[in-house]
Amino acid sequence: MRRWALFAAALLLTLAGAGLTTGSAEEGSPAGMTKHYEDSLFKVTDNGSFGVEVMLPSGDLEMGVNSLDLIIHDSSDADVTGARIVVEPWMPEMGHGVSTAPAISERGGGMYEVRDVMFSMTGEWELRITVTSGDVTDKVAIELPEVGAMGHTHAMKAPDMAKMDLADKRMSKNGLFHVSYTLDTAPAPVNQFLSLTLQVKTPDGRPVDGARISIAGDMPEHGHGFPTVPEVTEELGDGKYLVEGIKFSMPGWWVLSFHLSAGGKMDSASFNLVLQ
Repeated sequence: MRRWALFAAALLLTLAGAGLTTGSAEEGSPAGMTKHYEDSLFKVTDNGSFGVEVMLPSGDLEMGVNSLDLIIHDSSDADVTGARIVVEPWMPEMGHGVSTAPAISERGGGMYEVRDVMFSMTGEWELRITVTSGDVTDKVAIELPEVGAMGHTHAMKAPDMAKMDLADKRMSKNGLFHVSYTLDTAPAPVNQFLSLTLQVKTPDGRPVDGARISIAGDMPEHGHGFPTVPEVTEELGDGKYLVEGIKFSMPGWWVLSFHLSAGGKMDSASFNLVLQ
């Protein structure tokens, strides 16, 4: 008996060290609804049908494209497999979401991977999640940690403007795509809507059609992004895409980023702009 007690104690210590809780119910949760990971975000759906747990692999969220994991359990705390899930990033203060729907795939054991989670601005966001399992559908909104600027959480000083790379074409971050853009109005105006044409090619120059593209703007010196949510409104052919809804709210240094997904590959490309 003593041996089993020692084994149980050792198991509890191991689970705690891995960040896995022992299944304690969250305050206000129905009986049996539990949070399983210490650092996760947990909430029960509106009608008490599911427990939804959000895990952030990187620990932080930043403007642009992010990934996260969901764990879905039913009211008996059993894994929910084969669920149909819709995830919508939403910014309550601004009253809008985003134009690109996240991609969701099942990992097994009630866990689902959510990719291409796009945050177009820094600030307070939530995830509006709809879960359908069998003939049961329920919803929940989970508040997220504050979304920071790309690669930094505070305003940063601009590099030497004379030495800044202002190229409008380059290879994507991981070398998967060649990306270029052309503004419909140059130089770009401040506080006016404008559009651009984005062209995406393979490294050997072949056009990339049918890509999923999300767009973000970042003003690193001030720690904020676009006041709008730009989106691709038309695929023009030959790897070209029309992007509308861009608005630069003030002069200065901006970083324009495109997040690309095509042919099972994902990458991003960022460009510096200086507005007078």
